[in-house]
Amino acid sequence: MNMNESKIDKILSDAREVEKLLLLEKERRGVDKGKLVFVGMANVANYYWCAMSSIFKSKERELEFFGAYLHDRILYSLKLGYVKQLPGKKEKLLQIGEDITHSDIEKLLGEEAKPAQDTGEFVFSGLAAYTTTDKDGNEVMLINPDLSREERIYYEKEAQSKGIRIADPEEFPMIRGEFLETTKAEQYPTIRWNFEWDDYVIVGIPDGITNNFVYEFKTTRNKFLMYYIKPVALAQADLYGYFFRRDTKRVQIHIVEGGVTKTWEEGVDINHALETLDKFKALNEGAVALPPKKWKCKTCEFKERCGLWREQS
Repeated sequence: MNMNESKIDKILSDAREVEKLLLLEKERRGVDKGKLVFVGMANVANYYWCAMSSIFKSKERELEFFGAYLHDRILYSLKLGYVKQLPGKKEKLLQIGEDITHSDIEKLLGEEAKPAQDTGEFVFSGLAAYTTTDKDGNEVMLINPDLSREERIYYEKEAQSKGIRIADPEEFPMIRGEFLETTKAEQYPTIRWNFEWDDYVIVGIPDGITNNFVYEFKTTRNKFLMYYIKPVALAQADLYGYFFRRDTKRVQIHIVEGGVTKTWEEGVDINHALETLDKFKALNEGAVALPPKKWKCKTCEFKERCGLWREQS
């Protein structure tokens, strides 16, 4: 890591400084400081799981997506030679990245390769273990169930040495999905980038991008849930295809029960992508959302502040 990249990480590691930059960027764009601007494509597509949760999650994670936006603009500008060093003034820092074109992103994508994760003892091609906290706030380790016996023993010993409990990945669906993506998903290069749409900046990183298609991979526990996840996955792939300018989408959903992977490969529906963005924008600006299936609310982290959940209770 060079000095400039170290400076980027230092800037983005201070949440208060990032928040100041976010407010300054909104002022620079001429929008109210309370207006939602920086959102993730996955959260926009999540409209088709639960419209209100897509808004709640977007607002809660705006600072994170702004950080990703800023990080990528600065890092790619350095790589492409548009800037040689970081400016001292915040206003100048926010202007970095304005020269980056779609062709530049395609060039960087062409150079993209997924390096192996080296633990010092074994080499893994993806996520092998993950440390988090359980519902009681205790630290736990999740181990990829598809690791070899030797690899699993390595992480079990590491957890034991730290006094950390090993938890079942099924307790953490998001991490389970990351594990399965390591071993079940097709592997393609990818890149994260941001796109202007209306007053929003949409940040996204597909699971894969080839010359011909964008790739989206999701996991679900059973076939019943697959039918509710499929609309989200297709919408997300349409958004990726629209913004990254690919004509075809390849979507896969892995069903844990049965170990089956369903695949859909079809043309990117630009009209559907734009319709999804319009629906998200309308809801964020005060439109009334249709309530989701009631069972979806049971584990929703936002239900206590959601009017739709209170109406159904």
